[in-house]
Amino acid sequence: MKTILIQFKWILFSLCIILLTGCNNSSEKIELYVSISGDDKSSGTTVAPLASIPKALEIVREFRKKRNSNPAFIYLSGGRHQLNKTLVLGIEDGNQKSNSVSTQLTFAAYPKENPIVSAGISVNGWELLQSHPELPQVAKGKVWVADIPEEIDKFYTLYDGKGRLNRARAEGFIPTKMGDKRTVHFPKGKIKNWENLKDVELNIRPSRAWMINMLPLESVDEEKLVAKTKVSSTYAMGELAHWVHKKDGNSAWIENTLEALDEPGEWVMNSKTRKIYLWPRITTKEGAPKGILAPTTNELIRVEGNIDYKGTKDQPVKGISFSGITFSHADRRAWVDDKEQLGWGMQHDWDMFDAPTAALRFRGAENCEVINCKFINSGGSGVRFDLYAQKNNVENCEFSHLGEAGILLAGYGPGTKDVNHHNKIINNHIHHFSEITWHSPGIWAWQSGYNQIAHNFIHHSGYAGILITNRIEPDRKLNGEGGRTVRHHEIPDEVIKNTKENYENWKVREKFNHSRHNIIEYNEITNAVQLLSDGNCIYVSGAGTGNIVRYNYLHDNLEHSMPAPIRCDDDQHETLIFGNVLYNNYAFSAGIASKGVNDIINNIIVAPRVAPRFGYISFEWVPVTGSKAHKNIIISHPDGGNAYAERPRKNQVKNLPNLEQTDMDGNLYYHSKNPNWMTSHFKRMRSLGKEKMSQFGDPMFIDVENANFGFKADSPALKLGIEPLDVSKMGMIKN
Repeated sequence: MKTILIQFKWILFSLCIILLTGCNNSSEKIELYVSISGDDKSSGTTVAPLASIPKALEIVREFRKKRNSNPAFIYLSGGRHQLNKTLVLGIEDGNQKSNSVSTQLTFAAYPKENPIVSAGISVNGWELLQSHPELPQVAKGKVWVADIPEEIDKFYTLYDGKGRLNRARAEGFIPTKMGDKRTVHFPKGKIKNWENLKDVELNIRPSRAWMINMLPLESVDEEKLVAKTKVSSTYAMGELAHWVHKKDGNSAWIENTLEALDEPGEWVMNSKTRKIYLWPRITTKEGAPKGILAPTTNELIRVEGNIDYKGTKDQPVKGISFSGITFSHADRRAWVDDKEQLGWGMQHDWDMFDAPTAALRFRGAENCEVINCKFINSGGSGVRFDLYAQKNNVENCEFSHLGEAGILLAGYGPGTKDVNHHNKIINNHIHHFSEITWHSPGIWAWQSGYNQIAHNFIHHSGYAGILITNRIEPDRKLNGEGGRTVRHHEIPDEVIKNTKENYENWKVREKFNHSRHNIIEYNEITNAVQLLSDGNCIYVSGAGTGNIVRYNYLHDNLEHSMPAPIRCDDDQHETLIFGNVLYNNYAFSAGIASKGVNDIINNIIVAPRVAPRFGYISFEWVPVTGSKAHKNIIISHPDGGNAYAERPRKNQVKNLPNLEQTDMDGNLYYHSKNPNWMTSHFKRMRSLGKEKMSQFGDPMFIDVENANFGFKADSPALKLGIEPLDVSKMGMIKN
């Protein structure tokens, strides 16, 4: 009966297609249908669907060999479509007409069904574990064991019907003293010579606030309490600074040992004995694990053009579309060795350059689109566009419960090859990501420019919401962060030798920094920086000119670890921060931070949860001559704090930031308990001809508690020409 109903649906779907296309002859396009109950020996019609996506692609390619260049559609039925290896789409699968922007190949969902493209292989043959010397008492009689599927060597994530399962994690610890990048000193009993040592990973925040490393162990000396890792950490491994936010007071822990398997939903893998151990959270009637999937690959689908890495010109794949499909159960990328890792990290090793870290990856793509898709319950990122990427679109998608990032745009490293630009990231719901690799952002444009990042709703992140960065000096050592991505042969020697972080020098280097002219607008970001420290809602650093951060609603970010909702960090200039609403944020350092010559105009900072340490608007570390601060509204916390800060580096005495260097006027300030809050500031600035129009007074918002930041008729903000900001227009567009 089920098969008959499925076939009936396909027939109805086919009739709908005929009706929708009207007079067009069905021969004008190629249509193939794939069903989980299909057969690859079938014809691929609605009544005789295929069983696999690779077979459907093979048939499309046969059409191409016969010179049939009509658009092709591969429709997927509901259910889980398993891929045992990465499906690679190339030049021949896209539109080969030089000037055409039409879609050549579309993978789409059968209407009102949810096809899931999955890397998961079923794990079967579970047996109750009778005993094991490393198993804790609480887990005895509850852990089951099965063989690793033959198709898999090692894996780092595991799934059941509810989603991604947690790998067994031991209690945390603090390194007892500073080691080097491959040495950690540990308290007694925290690291041992376990049976599966080669599969055990040290998770550590290596003496920095903004990242985490996952390092395979190489050796352990239990007497000297010293362990060596197989891969170098980003920084030396030791205790974090006292101010760094630590959820449980620790900065390191061990994963994937039976000693730590002490809760339902946890698992351990031993590649030597080829066994999986699991305390299940979903079981059969007999208590055995039910519906367990192990991933076969990090990448489900890769769209790959002809990349001439050292040369000047790539040939992209054009016109590939994905619509209505869910991508799930991909693995995360492991840190394997220093050859892969050192020098290939993007800023702070938050991700790897040109690497297979996403379920859907475009590597040389133009006019491709990802529409109404979902990326859920996976170990890595959702989508990434590497190297050449132009005029691509990710719209109306959901990214949730991912181990790493939502969306990554990553062009070539610093140099003259600027081919990652003019992409659109529109109206996506990105939440509960960075669940394994805590520093992974929601959206990141690294060496990528002229992109529109708009109307996205980003929440519940381990670290940052949106990053626009480059942050690699041309003289970076090869093994330093990003050092091997620098295209030294394209950068003149005088530029490589002159890399001081100041405005004048940045102007010389800016032409090699391709994260420029991005528009970050109408996004909503909340509940950011929940696991690490030093993160922000929107962060711009070491990028090029012309980036615009406007009309974003940043609210209810309540973790004590967030320095500022908007931050222009090191080596950042010529950024416009306009029309943003910062509401009910903890923000211990500042509301808006600027390390450079950037313009801050018509923003609202209201209902701060704490008086920031360095000012509601903070100018930091470098001279800021020419920076604008116009028509902003700053509402003080009852405890006060400075409206502005001139924040130097530690022990800095020269080239300091100075408010007197700025162009400042037309601002509105208010402190409900202190009418003299701005008196000294006004006196200082007005003596220099600045802040002449600025006022102290209640902006008279219509209804702050209900997020209505419009002004009542008598508001002084209206007299100052401050634009009212409507947060109902920020965030996702309701369809």
